[in-house]
Amino acid sequence: MGRLVIDGENVYELDEECLREKSKKKEEKEKDLQKKDKNKRN
Repeated sequence: MGRLVIDGENVYELDEECLREKSKKKEEKEKDLQKKDKNKRN
């Protein structure tokens, strides 16, 4: 089950697996950018 977020009268359920996937993709993208930046300096 995901986490529940209560915002006033609205209730949202966060899909934790989706959040993990987003985080993983973001980390991979940041690593790729760091590699490209490092290669530009050389």
